[in-house]
Amino acid sequence: MSKPIVFGICNQNKNVYMLLTYVEGIDLSDALPTLSNDEQYELGRKAGTILKQIYNQDVEPQHIPTTTKRARKLEQIQRYMASDVRVANDDVALNYITENIDKMCKHGPCYLHGDFHPGNLIYTPTGELGVIDFNRYEVGDPYEEFYKLESFGVEVSIPYCIGQIDAYFAGNVPMEFFETLTVYVAHVALFSIKWAEKFGQADVDGMVRRWLMAYEHYHGFTTVIPSWYSKR
Repeated sequence: MSKPIVFGICNQNKNVYMLLTYVEGIDLSDALPTLSNDEQYELGRKAGTILKQIYNQDVEPQHIPTTTKRARKLEQIQRYMASDVRVANDDVALNYITENIDKMCKHGPCYLHGDFHPGNLIYTPTGELGVIDFNRYEVGDPYEEFYKLESFGVEVSIPYCIGQIDAYFAGNVPMEFFETLTVYVAHVALFSIKWAEKFGQADVDGMVRRWLMAYEHYHGFTTVIPSWYSKR
């Protein structure tokens, strides 16, 4: 996380400046395609270890939510169902969400990064990872953040995604994780289409493309382990 070094006024009191620390390197999403599958997997493991460290931080009592997100998630799905853009075969995913909504928000609470994926990780010159963009942090279910792998990870590097899961669970991934993750993936794959409407057709098309990927990876949401995941 960036730390302020100095803060002041310049340009004859017309402007304010602030110097911050930063992580030197390039976006991990740019670096991964240039590396071998084994290197990508190991970086995923490093990311999973970092994520575990973030989630293991003690949550201050005043930050613990008094309600879960379940009602909001269902309301978002209702908004998708009422929107002008509906995708084919969404009924299976919708049924899975409503039938398994109780699986959401069961774990934690813990501090979440809020947007943890390769685009918000820095690949340093020494081959380590730096984490940036904590501005969307929140307190919630640690399993939720893993949907970012389906949304933004697999299109960059499947070995990385597998490594992140494997390291987080120390190689012993519970079936409950996959069952829960499928609910989050199904929800975000559909609601993101509605969410993208305010940004224009190109963004809607991008989210529809991601829905089609998720639909394929989860065999029409009839299975809970995505086709891209395999044990190493």
